[in-house]
Order: sequence, then C-alpha cells, then structure tokens
Amino acid sequence: MFTGKNKSTNNFIVRLWSPKEHEGLSLKIDGTITEVKSKEVKHFHSAGDFLKKLEQMHKKAEKNRR
Repeated sequence: MFTGKNKSTNNFIVRLWSPKEHEGLSLKIDGTITEVKSKEVKHFHSAGDFLKKLEQMHKKAEKNRR
C-alpha cells in the first residue's frame, strides 16, 4: 500500500474472522492486525483484546514515527 509523502498517518490492516464453532450469540471474534510499515502482526481473540493490541501498536508506531 502506497500512502505517498503523508507522514501523519499510521496504517493498519485488520483481518477478522469468526471461530469455527459458534457458541450461540457469543460476540467472540478472532483476527490479526498488521502494521503496514514494519509488517508487525498481532493476533487477537476478543473485542477487548483487539482494542488493547491496536492501542499498543498505535503507540509504538507513533513513537517510531518521531
């Protein structure tokens, strides 16, 4: 993904999928977050885990950008 000369954004690719075994109306999700520049990948298994890991990756990307 080419973002031009814009250095004020952090780009992440989020891939979501449902577990093979559905447990009723469970809001269980699995997926990965990939940071575009460093190609770092984090896996998550719940909505809370997703938010926590996305925040960690965003902080790390902001620190590396400066």
